[in-house]
Amino acid sequence: MMGLKFFKREIFRQWWHLSFLFCVAFFMGSCDFFDLRSDETLLAKTYGNRLYLEDLPDLVPSGASAADSSDIVRRYVDRWVNQQIFLHHAKESLPAEKADFERQVREYENSLWIHAYENDLVSKDMDTVVTEQELLDYYEGREDQFTLRDHIVQATYIKLPLRAPDAGQVRSLYRSDDEESIEKLEQYSLQHAAAYSVDPAKWMLFNDIMMDMPVDEDPAVFLRNNRATEITDDYYRYFLYIHDYRLRGDVSPFDFAKNNIRMLVLNQRRKEFIQQKRRDLFNNAIENNQVETFY
Repeated sequence: MMGLKFFKREIFRQWWHLSFLFCVAFFMGSCDFFDLRSDETLLAKTYGNRLYLEDLPDLVPSGASAADSSDIVRRYVDRWVNQQIFLHHAKESLPAEKADFERQVREYENSLWIHAYENDLVSKDMDTVVTEQELLDYYEGREDQFTLRDHIVQATYIKLPLRAPDAGQVRSLYRSDDEESIEKLEQYSLQHAAAYSVDPAKWMLFNDIMMDMPVDEDPAVFLRNNRATEITDDYYRYFLYIHDYRLRGDVSPFDFAKNNIRMLVLNQRRKEFIQQKRRDLFNNAIENNQVETFY
């Protein structure tokens, strides 16, 4: 403990001497003032590790006073010393794991470089356009891979405030799927509905509708037994017409699975693209005599 206290006092003694140099460099606005590390710019040392003024990141905000600048750097030095001391003892106490840590760090660094390079190649050179036919080709023959995790519906749904005018117009239109009726219903809903979906061709999660309606019934039972529903509570009228539905565990319709299929196609394309790039780079290195093996 006496050695540590002496070391801390020595740091602070040197710090106040060096703070003048730091402030001169700070107010000059240039780090070029200190081009070479020397004992004159040494801020701290512990267990063979040294921290120089030139090693500090941009800590001090523009416009800070000399006193504030000194305080900011002093706190940084204290944290650095504390970390180096703890790190030293960690390495001393875990000698068997040290080499493995270093290997893991090297492998992680390599993986970061490779991943960043792969992303750069993909963003620059890989075709990311997936046609409708490609999606359909992928889906056909693999339908059993696209099993629904939730109930889905093609439905017309309108949540209408009780004071909304001409609710009879909604009542006469919401069961229809012809374009003229849908257009009228959409125009009306845009002006008066609190929530709505009036595209009979669009697949959606049935749970999203059930959470909005005052219905306390098993969703699968409700779908099997109800096609057109009108419910009123203290604030709203709810109009629901089920054009079609699929239950959890059924095969997903192509239109509902398209986004997922697109991701699968692009992932497969990326994998093949990177494999081809690796082969090309390997062959290029061989042709340019950049590879030697000794086995």
